Amino acid sequence: MAKKNISYEETYLVTHSTINSLRSSVISMGFKEILPCIISKKYEPGAKHSIAILGNKELPNILKNDSSVAAIGKEAYYLPVSHVVEKQMSLQFLQKAFCVAPCLRLLMDGEEKSGKHIYNFFQFEIEWRTESMEEVFLTANKILNKTAEILLSDNDIISILNKKNIPFKNLESLSTLQFPIVSFREAQKLVGKSTNCNQDFTQDEDTILSNNFNSPFWIFDYPAGVRDSIYHENEKGTFDTYDLMLPFGFGELTTGGIRPQSKEEIVKQSITLGKSYYPAYADWKETSKVQTAGFGIGIERFMRFITDSNSILNFVQYHDDGPNKNICESFFEN
Repeated sequence: MAKKNISYEETYLVTHSTINSLRSSVISMGFKEILPCIISKKYEPGAKHSIAILGNKELPNILKNDSSVAAIGKEAYYLPVSHVVEKQMSLQFLQKAFCVAPCLRLLMDGEEKSGKHIYNFFQFEIEWRTESMEEVFLTANKILNKTAEILLSDNDIISILNKKNIPFKNLESLSTLQFPIVSFREAQKLVGKSTNCNQDFTQDEDTILSNNFNSPFWIFDYPAGVRDSIYHENEKGTFDTYDLMLPFGFGELTTGGIRPQSKEEIVKQSITLGKSYYPAYADWKETSKVQTAGFGIGIERFMRFITDSNSILNFVQYHDDGPNKNICESFFEN
């Protein structure tokens, strides 16, 4: 894997500028910031959550050997993979919501070498009351247009890009007034994949597809069997879920969708996927009748794109002593 090519000082400066620009953009559009849950009894249907163990007025008893760890304590809670359930529930009381949510996701085979995946990361989570996918596309386009406008006048960003001779084309591409929209089947054709295949794109296909575009673009209208989470099923029998992809080979930035419209839809899809579901979420949907859509922007992936960086590991903070530093220890060596 490549070596670190962004200094820690630059990492901190880019982090501040990126979060500040996203926050300013959504606040200007009427979104209200909420606080994320760090541990919760709620879980996202289909997600591979990690667990937090609370001790009984003392540290949990941790048992280690060479290949595993066991923890014994008083209570267990889920650590967030995203904030998808919680942000929906906040909209029982708000029209539009956002938060900066810490997330922990297990890496699958090969992802530690991708330069795009880390264990613990941050999502800029956005959700609002809507049933329209067209409104989602328009709103996200406006958010990234405004974010690009702010960053292109940010002295720290300009200084870092100029100092390192980093091209501005990535950042400027976010200013595109209308991001292209392609269906899942159309995207399959672009990478030479059979349209009879109901499997998500591989990392290589993701890169090939992304290199076909000079601006961010949407993929939508996913058939059954592709996603491992739950979304609204439309009258065509496909699902109102979408990815916003970055150009120039950088791939996926955000995933989201129109949320299930009923308790029955949540339960049915969960069973079909062979996944458990959180009963309180399904019950809440039935009683609240709140219909929403949204997405989460991967902050570290976004920073990697802005700086045309060789790896997402460049945006692991100096003070972070978690599992990200174990993905490739040599990356962080001087």
